Parts: sequence; C-alpha cells; structure tokens
Amino acid sequence: PPPVLRGPVEMRRDSPEAAIAGRVSDSEDEGEDSDGSSAIGSSVKGPEAKCMPVCCTAGCCCHVTYVILFLFYMVIFPLWCKWLLTAPMPFGYWGQEFPDFPRMPLHLTNLAMKPQIDPQIEISPIPSTQTSCNYTCASNLRGFRTSEMNFDITLRLNKPDLEGVAALDLPGDPDVRGLRALDAGGRPAGRDSAPSVFFDDVSQEKGKVYTSTQDRCAKPAARTYTDRKTYVIACVSWRPLSATEPEEDDEEEGPTMAPAIGTDDDDDDEGDAAGKGWSNDDVSERCDVIGGVCGWPCNSGMGYESVDSCVDGVINQAALNKIFGNRSYGSVSIHGCNDPTSDKCETSTERIANWNCHKCVVRESSVDERRLRRLRRRLQAGLPGGLPGGLPGMDVSDEDEDGDGDDDDDDEDGEKEQIYTSLPRMMVKYSHSKLPDYENLVSRPRVQLLASHSLEGPWEKLYDPVDTESDFAPPVPKSMPPTTEIYNMAEDEVRAMTLHSANKLQLSPGSCFGKRGPLYVVACAVNQSAYDDGSQWQNSKDKRFSPGQKVMPPPFNDRCVAVAGRCGHACEPHSGNHTIPHCLPNGYINMSSLVGPIPIQYNRVTPVFLFSYVLLFGFAVKTIMLCPGIFKPYRRCHFYSPDMTRSLKYILVVGVTGGGDEGKGTMVRNTIGMVSGLPPACRCRFVVANNEEGHRLEMMTCWDKFCNIIAAIPNFGGLTYEENLRQFTALWCEETKNMKLDSVGGKVKQLDPSILARLCGKTTLAKIRKEDNWSRFPQQAYAKLEAAISALEEDLATDYNKFTPMTPHRDYVRDWVPPDPNSTSLRMHFTSRAKPKEDPRNIMVQHVAVGTWYYKVPPNATPQQWLELRKNCHEMVYAQADEDEVNIKVPLRSSHGKAGGLNFVDNYITIVNDRRENQYGTEQDEAPSLYAIADARHQFQPDFFISCVPCFFNPDATLNRRVGFTQAPQHYPEYQDKFDYLDNNNAQFFRLNAMIRNCCGGVSSCGTNGMWQIAQRDNTTIWARRLKRVRDRDRHLRTELIEREQFHTSCKIEDTASSLDRVLVGEYSHFVNRKLSYGMSKSPEGFLGAQQRWVEGAITLCLQWVTQNADAHGQAKKNGPLLWCVIFAFIFYVFALLRLVTIEYTSSVLVQYGLVSAESFDAFVRKPLSPLISAVYSTLMAIRGGHSPNSYSYKVYEDMTLQFIVWLGTCVFAFFALWVFTNLCKCCRRCFVFPNEMKWWGRLVISFDNLTYWVWFWTSFFWIGFNVYLAVFPATFHFNNVGMMSFMLIATFLNYALIIANSMRFSIMESVDANEIAFLSMDNIWRANQLFFMVGPIQGFSVFTGTKNFISYLLYGQDIGGWAGGDLTQVSIAIVKYWTTLIVFSSIACWIYLFTSHPTDVEYQSRRPGCIIFSFIAMDVLHPCIYLWTVGNKFTADEAAKMTMCQKLQTSRWWKSKLALVILNETTTNVFRYVNPVYMFMLPILVFYNSYFGISGGFTLVAVERVIDAPRAAFEGGLAHNPDHDERVARGRSFRGIAALFSPSNGVLMRSVKAARTRE
Repeated sequence: PPPVLRGPVEMRRDSPEAAIAGRVSDSEDEGEDSDGSSAIGSSVKGPEAKCMPVCCTAGCCCHVTYVILFLFYMVIFPLWCKWLLTAPMPFGYWGQEFPDFPRMPLHLTNLAMKPQIDPQIEISPIPSTQTSCNYTCASNLRGFRTSEMNFDITLRLNKPDLEGVAALDLPGDPDVRGLRALDAGGRPAGRDSAPSVFFDDVSQEKGKVYTSTQDRCAKPAARTYTDRKTYVIACVSWRPLSATEPEEDDEEEGPTMAPAIGTDDDDDDEGDAAGKGWSNDDVSERCDVIGGVCGWPCNSGMGYESVDSCVDGVINQAALNKIFGNRSYGSVSIHGCNDPTSDKCETSTERIANWNCHKCVVRESSVDERRLRRLRRRLQAGLPGGLPGGLPGMDVSDEDEDGDGDDDDDDEDGEKEQIYTSLPRMMVKYSHSKLPDYENLVSRPRVQLLASHSLEGPWEKLYDPVDTESDFAPPVPKSMPPTTEIYNMAEDEVRAMTLHSANKLQLSPGSCFGKRGPLYVVACAVNQSAYDDGSQWQNSKDKRFSPGQKVMPPPFNDRCVAVAGRCGHACEPHSGNHTIPHCLPNGYINMSSLVGPIPIQYNRVTPVFLFSYVLLFGFAVKTIMLCPGIFKPYRRCHFYSPDMTRSLKYILVVGVTGGGDEGKGTMVRNTIGMVSGLPPACRCRFVVANNEEGHRLEMMTCWDKFCNIIAAIPNFGGLTYEENLRQFTALWCEETKNMKLDSVGGKVKQLDPSILARLCGKTTLAKIRKEDNWSRFPQQAYAKLEAAISALEEDLATDYNKFTPMTPHRDYVRDWVPPDPNSTSLRMHFTSRAKPKEDPRNIMVQHVAVGTWYYKVPPNATPQQWLELRKNCHEMVYAQADEDEVNIKVPLRSSHGKAGGLNFVDNYITIVNDRRENQYGTEQDEAPSLYAIADARHQFQPDFFISCVPCFFNPDATLNRRVGFTQAPQHYPEYQDKFDYLDNNNAQFFRLNAMIRNCCGGVSSCGTNGMWQIAQRDNTTIWARRLKRVRDRDRHLRTELIEREQFHTSCKIEDTASSLDRVLVGEYSHFVNRKLSYGMSKSPEGFLGAQQRWVEGAITLCLQWVTQNADAHGQAKKNGPLLWCVIFAFIFYVFALLRLVTIEYTSSVLVQYGLVSAESFDAFVRKPLSPLISAVYSTLMAIRGGHSPNSYSYKVYEDMTLQFIVWLGTCVFAFFALWVFTNLCKCCRRCFVFPNEMKWWGRLVISFDNLTYWVWFWTSFFWIGFNVYLAVFPATFHFNNVGMMSFMLIATFLNYALIIANSMRFSIMESVDANEIAFLSMDNIWRANQLFFMVGPIQGFSVFTGTKNFISYLLYGQDIGGWAGGDLTQVSIAIVKYWTTLIVFSSIACWIYLFTSHPTDVEYQSRRPGCIIFSFIAMDVLHPCIYLWTVGNKFTADEAAKMTMCQKLQTSRWWKSKLALVILNETTTNVFRYVNPVYMFMLPILVFYNSYFGISGGFTLVAVERVIDAPRAAFEGGLAHNPDHDERVARGRSFRGIAALFSPSNGVLMRSVKAARTRE
C-alpha cells in the first residue's frame, strides 16, 4: 500500500544534513512571583482585654482568614491541574519526541505558506523505470543485492519572496540567502565532513553566481598577513587581467616567487610590497566590484571591535564605497575553505577570525624538472603560437637543445625547501552581477585578492603567477606530497570566474531510499544560521542531523522557509499517481498536505495525566481534612462547677489491664491517676474501676492493698477526708507520671528501690508530711497509712511479674466503699470477667457455637441475677446438644477484645448503681452518666476531669445531651519530637487533624483519654437481641440474646466505630488540647504494630458499613444511608475534578442533564463571561507588551478560564442547594432524620475519612515510583518555569498559611482557657513525611488481613474484635525495615544510573530533579530505617576491646553499633530535621530554575499533612483562684496544674510541694 504522509517522516541514513530556518525562542507567558515565605507564630495571652465587637477579636480574625485561605485553596489546586493539561507546551519543546530539528519562531511559520504557482523547490521526477534506479546501494550493507534502491535527485529553489525575509528578524544571521536542503532521497557527495551551503540564492532569476577558488597557498611574502590585523579585498573586473595590472618599467623584474633559500628577507619583502603594491587609486580604477573581510585571521578568535570599518569580520561596504567609489555591478563575498588539499572547496561557516591557516612549502625543483622545463620553453618558442604549457606524456632526453648536455645546474641533485604559514585557501563569490557599459569586456569576470594592514593601502596581491623561469616549484600545502606536474595555465585564465546556478543542487545518494514502489520525497530549505545555532541541538551530540533519523510529520512550515515534495511509484512502471494519497497529477505532493497552521502541542501525556489525577486525589482527601476548619467550634462551658455534677448519675473511669507490660506497677500508676482526678465537691458518685482482662490473681490482691491506702488516708488538719485524699493522690500522681515502661513494665523482674518507693507512695507521704496541714500531727496519726503503704510496697517487691491464673470460667469482682460513705463520692471496683480456655481447633465466634462457653438466662431474669447466672456456665461440646427449650443461651464472652471488657464494666456498674443503697431518690437517678477510659499505660492527671466535664455543659452550665464524648491527646514525655523516630506521639492526628475536626465537633475517639456521655437506659434488663450472622442447620437466620453493648465489638477499633454511631445520630464531640494524660510508651517499633491494627480495623469497619453488616445500634443503624450520601458526594466531586482536567468544554453538567436549558445558560453565563474574559486577557497582554515571537493564540487560555469558572459555579450551586436543603430539614425533623446543620455534614465527612483513608495507601508507592521514573527516563513533558513556579508558590503559601491560621486560632482559645499555646514544629513536619512513606506497605498488608477478617466475620461470625495472634508487630517491623532500606538504596542507584547513562543536557535537566526529590524522600526514611535495623543491638565497649579489627568487620553487631552512632545522634538528627522543611520551602524557588521540580515534588502539597506541635510548657494555667498574674504565668515544671483543686487556704501546702519538686 502507498505510504501515509501524515505519519512520521523517516530520514534515511544517507539523507543529506539539513536544517530548518528558525531558532526556538522559549518565550512563554510570564507570571508574577508570589511571596511564599511565611513566619511561624504563636499566640500568647496579652494584657487585660478591652471592650470590642466580637467580630474584631483575634480568634475571629484567624477564623475569617482560615475561611478565605481555604476558599483560595479550593480554587488553586483544580486550576493548577487544569493548567498542567491545558496550557501549551513551551514552544522550544514542540516535537521533542522526535530527534532535534531546528524550528522557526511561530510568527514566521507563514513563509512557506505564501501561495505561488510554481513549486517552491523544483524536484526532479521520481524515475519509474528500473534502469534509472541504482540497486547496488545495499550491497555494502548486506553483502548482496536487494530490492532497495536509490536515484539521483536535482533540486532547484525558486521562491523569490524570500528576498525580503531579512526584515523579519530571523534568528541569527538575517541573511536567508544561504539555505540548506533536507531531502528524503540522499546526501550530496563530499558533504559528510563539514556543513556547506546548498543554496546560494532563492530564485531562478537571481540564482546565478560567479565563483573562483584561489590558489592553495598564498605567496610567501604574504605570510605577514597571518598574525596581524589584515584587510583582504576581492577585486572583480570584467576586463582582461592585463588591463588591470599597474604599469611597471620594462627593466624591472617581477617579484620573485620565493626568496633565496637560507636567507631572512622579511624586511625586504615588506619593502617590496610597500613599493610595488596597488594604491587605493589603482584599486578604484581597475576594479568593478569590491568586497572583503577583515580581522585577525588564523583561528585567533579575536573580536572585531578594534578593527576599523569591520562588522563581524566583513568590511563595511559603505566604507569601501567611500574609499573606492560606489559600485553597482553586484556584490562580492570571500569565504575560507576548510581543507586546502581537497580538489573541491568546502567553505567554512565561520568568520575570518576563526579560519584555519595552514603550512605551505616552497621546494626547489629537481634536475629532471629543470631540464624538462627548459625543453618545454624551447619547444614553445619554436612553434607558431607556442604549445600549451605542461603537455603530458612527452619523452624528454637528458641532452639540451645543442646536444652537448652542458648545464651548470645539472650537477645539483639535492632539493631545498622553505616552510611558512599561509592564509587559508579562499573562494570568491560574485552574485547579483551586472555588466558594465564600457568596451573590451570578457565573457567571464576576473578576480584578484589583495591584502593590506590598513584600508589606506597599499594593497598587495596574495597570489603571484607561476614563474616558468624559476628554479622553485609553486608553493603547495605541506601535507600534500610533491608533484612533478608542470601546470602552466595563463594567469588570466587562472583568475577567471566560473558561472554557477546558485539555486540548484544535485544529490547523489550513497545508500538506499527503500524498496521500490510508492514513495514520497520532500525537500525542505532552511536558514543557515538556524542550522548552525547550537541551542537548536540540545539533544544531539554532534549538533547535526543523524542519517536515518525520524522527522516530525507535516506541516513543515514551522521548520522550512520553502518546502515541496514529489510522489510517485519509484523504479516501477505505473499508469499514474492517482492511487497515492496527497499526490497531484504532475507528480508533486499537494502543498496543503505539506504546510498548514501549526497545531499547538500540549503536555497531554500519560505521566502528566497520572500526576494530575493523583494530585487531585490527594487534594480531594486533603479537602476533607481541612474543610471542618471553616466552621466555628461549638460553644461550651469553660469552667468547672460542682453543681454540674448534679446533672450526672455518676462519673465512671475505667482502667483496662491485659497482659504483657500491663502488670501490677502499671495498674497502680494508672489507678493513682484515676483517683487523683476526683473532681472537688463532686455531687455525684465518682467511680474508679479496674478491669483486669488478664484474669490474674495477684492483680486483684495488689488492688486490695491499694484500696487500703486510700482508706487509710487520715481526716485531719481542718480538711475533709476528700480534700486530703485529693492532695495525697495529686502529689502521688506527680511522683509517678514520668515513669517509663522499662522501669515498671512486664520485662522488669525486680523494681528499683527508688521506683518502688515512689510507686507505693512512700516518697509521697514523706513529702506531704512536710506541709503545714500534715506536719502538725504526731507519728501515730500516720501509722495506719504507713502500714498500708508498707503492705503495698511488700506486694510490689515480691514476685513482681509472677502471676497465678484465677479460675478461668469465673467472674471476679471487688467493691470498695470508703469507711464513711458520706465522706467522699469516690467508689472503687475491680472486675475481671471470665476467661475460659477454648479449644484452638474451633473458630472464636461471637455467638453460641461448638467450642464456646455460654450460660442460660431464664425468661424472667433480672439484672441483679446477672452475675449469678454467669457462674453457671458451660462449654458447648460437639455432638452433645443442649435441648433446653426454656432458658436462652447467652455467650459468656461475646467479645474477646478490649470492647468486651468495657461493656462488662458498663453493665456491672449499671447494676451496682441501681441498687437501693446507691439511689439518690431524685431525678438524678435518671440522669446520664459519664464513662472515661484510661488504658493501663496512661495516667490521668489531677485536672483531667475538671477540664473535660465542662465540655458536656452549655455556657449556662446546663447539661448538653448532644455532646457524645470528649477526647484529650495522648502524650509520651519520654520521647522528644526529634527522637520520636516512628511518631509514637501520633502528632499528625492530635496536633493538626483533631484541632481542625473540633471546629465541627467531629473529633473521633482514640480509646484512652476519651470520656463518653451515656444516656439513661432501660435497666430492667441488660440483655439485648441481635440477628445472628450465621444460619442454623435448618438454614434459617435467627436472632440471639447477648449482653448489652455500649461499645462496638465487631472490629479492632471500637473507639472509631462507637464514634461513628454518635455522629450518625447527630451528636458531636469536643477536643481538649491539653496534656491531661501521661503515657508510658512501648518501644517505638511497637507503634508500627498499632498502625497495622488501626488500618486493619478501619478496613473491616468500612466493609461492614458498606455491606450493611455493621454492628450498629438503634437510630445509628437506621441513619446508615447518610454515609452513602457522603460517599456518593465524594465520588461525584472527584469525578467532577477529573472531568474538569480531562475534557475540554464550556458548558455545565447542569445543562447536559437538562436541569438548565442551553439557551438560558448561554444567555446568563457564557455570553456575559466570554467578552469579560477576553478583555481581561487583552489587558494582561497589553501590560506585558504584546505577543512574543513564539506566542500562540491565547484562545486556549480563555476557554480554560471559562470552563473553570463554569465548573466552579456549578460546585457553588451544588453546595448552596445542600445548604438550603439542610436548613429546611430543621422544620421537618420529626418526619425523618436528616442532618439539620452543615456541621453535621462535616462530621459525616470526617467519619467517611476515618473509614476510607486506607484506600489511598498506594499513593506513597506512586510518588516514590513516579520520582524513580523521572530519575531514570527523560521527561516527555515540559512546562513554563514561571507558570509552574507561580502555582507552586501560591499552593505552598496557602498550605502553610492554613496551618498557621488554624494554629493561631486554637492557640488563642487555649491561652484563654489554660494558658497553653500550640505552635508549629519542624519535627512534626519531618515526622509526618516519614509516616507517609513508611506506613504505605503496612497499609497495603492490612488491606489483605482486614479483608480476610471481614470475610471471616461475615461468613462464620468470627470475633475479630480481639487481637488473636497478636497485632502482627514483627511482620510490620520487617515490612517497614526492608521497605525503607529499598528506598535508601534505590535513591543511590538512581544517581549512579544518572551519571553512567551519559544523558544529554536536556535529559540531565529533566532527570536530575527526580533524583534530588527521591534523595530527600530517602533522607526522610533514613532515621527509622537505621533505627529498626539497630534497635536491640548490644555491642559493648568491652566486647569491642577484645576483638581485632578484622573480627569487628565480620561482626554485624559492630556495624550496627557504628551505624547507629553515626545516624542516630543529635547532630545528624538536627541536620535531617531541618533539611526536610527547608527543601519544602525552597521547592517553589527551585521550580523557577527547573520546572521539573514542580512535577517531582508536587506530592509534598497533598500527600503529607502538616502538623502542629503540642504545647511544650507544663500546665501553667490552673491558678484561677490566685489574683497574681505573675504567679500564674511563672515557668517551670510544677504542681500548679492541680492547684485549682485546692482551696485558697492550701497555699502553704502548694508552696511546699513546689519547693520539693524543685529540689528533686
């Protein structure tokens, strides 16, 4: 089939080098820089506030600022992604998928489009006969003949309108008459070594030029012109050469060809030249046309500024005309030849200063040559008219004319020579010739080259005629061998010029075109200066065309000033060319197929699409994170009052212990904190419960001894028992809050004496006895307390971590009531639910099945019988059916996890408080209760409850039943941020996300440090029915009876699941951003296991809600479809973003779906906006100064702007519709449950994020893989640096400004409440980056395990709420360890590959940013990588001293110790912690120099959440009773955080405690 012209055009290997006129000028739209620098600030309490409007407060201003910044943020990212895929590629990179091809500016691409009748380049027809084709071209390649062929091609340029192109400001040399041809047929012979001009003129009429190639060497006397300032002129005359010679005396001999050998006659030569040269008058009289060059020749490289009348190496024609008179017979130019030894002059494209001079030699003729020369002279003298000199093949004897053979010189056999430097061989071109009007004209003009050191003359001829009488041969290049040929052409003929057709070119290809058959041949003429411009060849090593390279398909007018093409059936007969597309009957290609409007090229390639899509995914997810911040937090009461507790039935705080590190010391520390939180003058019962899930007897014994201490606290000193209890436990809490797990945890076999003294209360008693109120009493007053402390001390000191299991299938409960029940509201309980041994062969399910334990509940059972019924439990055995049809079987442990224990405590405490002795006898018996959770490793501080309880009350101190729970952050004091290698403090959530979510009351519970409001329930029963998850044997799905559940038991993240229930019913939460709890952290690597568990639980919970199998209760289950509303809204939003950047349209989706008519849309939207947008762009262009040479039509930007405005308006309309509908629901709430405020939608969005954040685990892999791709492969996309930098700068500024505005808003709020402030920390930014790239593999692994757990839950009813098999900590550690190692070594490999692959400059510029950004990623994960490899490594100095260096090198422990010493030190850590934030801030600046940084580092704006640091100072704001402001804001770690619990009379006690703490 015939070839398709629109495909890529392939240049054959034998095609001639060619160029295209036009120099790429990268001139794109300029954007204004934005200042992306931002200071990190904090808010501190100021002086007494003055009366001002509420809207003018600092907090309100920060809120308004946040909203404005958020709206800009919502606009800039979609606009950026739209720009990435819509903005044209910079013109300099168009066609970059093909090899380099010089291009013209866009405003000159119409040169080849100008219509003319004749072809712009006449091309000889494609031969149709086989005899006209050459089939031997492939024999050298394959060793045999094939059907591949070639043929000669003749080109003739005929485009007269190119004469005026010089005025169009072409790049480089404005003279476009020197053109190069690109032909698909072959390359001209002799043009491989150096480029040469193919076309010297552009039309048939003016394409004739006379040329003359001068001698190979200038005469020796002219060597003075090789190292000095020189003027060389070409004297062209239409008269015979004899007529142009100056008159000389007959007696005077002409100049000698060579000086005497062995003499130095430089001065004599110069004198002869000065005396015998041509004067300016001689030149003016004898030359018709003059032109010349000037400068320092012989590759001096010197400039032309100091050479008079010299412009870029060419003598100013006006200066010549002034000296020699105006010449109107044409123009003359002089060109240097590259190789003087070549038979054909290949002219250099350089100026005279870069011409290469060469060495020439003058040799003395041999005896034979002299005899032959004399014989020839005699023969010429004896014949009429003489003989032509140098007759070939003439035999000459050794005898002379007389036959005597006498000759004085015949005896000299040796040869002598002289070497000198000569100017290069030169070619003179005489164009635009005109005949003078005088007589005696010759048919061809003559030319002589004259040289001088000044324009004033005299002028010396560079070449002398051959002297046949001389004994010296004519000078020749030294590199040429001596020749015996005697060439005696008359000088007049030597200087005659030859006529050439300057617009014609003959191509004789050396290799094949292809197989015979249909063929296209295209010739493209380009400007020589564009071809020689090195900037056009950035991807080419040789800066020239490569034979066989491919060429971008038509239109060609962006590369060619003239173009034409032939088509036909090569080397085969054919009836015509009508079967070949685009072929005219005359055999030429239709010009409309070769030229046309240049299509704009875009960056719509796969990498940019992927980058934009993933960037939009990250933007959409980050929008979910930031959008709650636009709301104003719910109002609440900020002060504790004892009267608040009258609205509560009881306050319950539960400490949960299990196993492992949660032993006696951990429980005691945890219980101290819970008791110390007893609110002052509490009007409801304050219940402290220890739930022991490990079922260990020693834990209950230790608890009893702790209760004895509480009971032994004396009642004296004018204070009540409760006041003394709070003082003692508050100081006890202060003594133990900074303990670490490695000192009291499960791996400790014996407590350190100092730890033991603090843990049992001995040091607390010693310190408190020094206070005034305690020191006034005798020793016997403390005897009972000391005995109780000693008993606890003995218990802790004996068999510290040795435990005895209790009866597995029995429940153990203990109750403690103070000796005087009316002395305090404190009540304590110990619970340990049954933990029967189960057959590991059976599935651990939540219903009654084979292998599970159950008890029977009669139909009329009451809650008070609950514990007795649980005692009578049984194990269901296979094949032994229980046929009891009356009593109902209830599983003994429907949940094996933490939630099951919490529900057990909830049911037990409910039963206890419903006893008659615990009734209030008032409406308080029907009041809600508060349920706080304190995990065993966390210790509540004394001000925990007075800080959290007010959150459940309105500003008027009335109970707010819509507050579902409160949450305080987790804090691990042993880990500073910079040494928190694995982010144990979870700063990303607590220091940024939680504060933003708090704006709409959407903070999710994190288990510990949370407190829940539990409404009064029907306590006539504690059992509830639910649908079984598996069918019975008869395949029916029945209900079952289970114990009442307050917390979810169907997944591992019961806190998130329970939070979701509260959100679905319209309740909200409060985040108390204070360090109200001190935790003892596990080893940092244990945090990775927790990450895996959280993700696994999120996946399970998400699948449960999506499949309508969630274990929800009551109204929350009915409101489940609200989640689907949010899911669909998010999907639609993401789809709208993708549609915005992918599809080009100017209509709205509302029009497409018929919600708005097209006519109305055009009338009210498109028509008003289009002129306005055009006017804006016109104004911007006017400010800029108009279009640049490479500017394209700005219609593409106008359409993009219109589309974006329409999209933005559609989104605003959708949000407005949702707002109207939500507000209407306030009136119809009784009819159906639907969000009646926008904050409720915000909480639903947060819940959606909690359920689906794991979906984006792959983004960390993508960004790493994407940067590896950019580091390995050259970019196929290119962006304007200014545009990319503008977007990056604005996006970075908004990103940090949002964080700062939110931080300042909350720091102001916290400074008012507690004098605590939050500020940004570079450590948190660094750790957030680490966490993003570290947990990706863990999340991917959790997707598999979570899905597996859900399937087991759905099909078998398996209990997946427990930690069966552990939390896969070791697997998670291994995954992260090897993953981070792979990142580090891959970054090194990328750099090695970059330098070893020898990229071009453009490839290096595009690949280097990928290597740099990937190196920063590797630097981020280097700390955790080294930590995980070296944690637990023990290599002491004593071991090292015993080993030789060779042994150390072979020991992995020695390497690990050295690696940890180098990386995990404070100096290296400080370097890393600041490098990451610095490169984030510097990234927009780097984009200005290299736009590829914007693509490589764009993920930093969406993939990594910025975090806010928690307050560093201790609790310094609790002294509300102290009027002294200086006292209240004094610095230091003190006891002031709980001072508000005491009455003002306790000032002495407080000062004593502070002094004791200071001394310690």
